[in-house]
Amino acid sequence: MPESGPLARALDAPADLPLRLLPEVVAALLRELAAPPRLAAHLRLVHDVAYELTDWFARFRPELTFDREAVLFGAATHDIGKAVHTAELEGPGSAHEPAGGSCSSRTASLRNEPASPLPTAPGRAPR
Repeated sequence: MPESGPLARALDAPADLPLRLLPEVVAALLRELAAPPRLAAHLRLVHDVAYELTDWFARFRPELTFDREAVLFGAATHDIGKAVHTAELEGPGSAHEPAGGSCSSRTASLRNEPASPLPTAPGRAPR
């Protein structure tokens, strides 16, 4: 039986704009974490925009190389730590960043893959 409720609608329902669904492993993690529907909708929208951008670059700038799947996965999970630190959905904060790393490990286990550490941005110290 299909799920109902705000989170299921944010993850699965057709939108006013035709948004792509999140990767199933990400949707499953958001369900497991009982993520706020607002977060799920945000991640779905960002993932869809990333898909459009990567598609554009692939068609019109094929000389630029990038890992499309990594970009799409990053777009789908970039704020996933806010499922744990929900106050950061409304205001500033960075506690969701390391929490996102632990969520990333859970995502890897859902995909039956070894967890890999998240890359550190240039100029930032690893956590």
